[in-house]
Amino acid sequence: MLFLFTGQDTMRLYLAVERADGLIAADVQLTGALTALLAALPSLIGEEERWVTGASDPHCVHVVDLTTW
Repeated sequence: MLFLFTGQDTMRLYLAVERADGLIAADVQLTGALTALLAALPSLIGEEERWVTGASDPHCVHVVDLTTW
């Protein structure tokens, strides 16, 4: 897993998912229920209906916004 701080309390996690053609980026907040989010992360990023394609990030093929999860 790779990560990039994107703001004071936000981070982008880069994760590999077998069904994707490349890395999935998950945007998360570092405040709130972070432990619960990290526990649910494998199933959340695997849900293809959450994937946004065509993001401006050249390091991933899809982005999942979990900042409000």
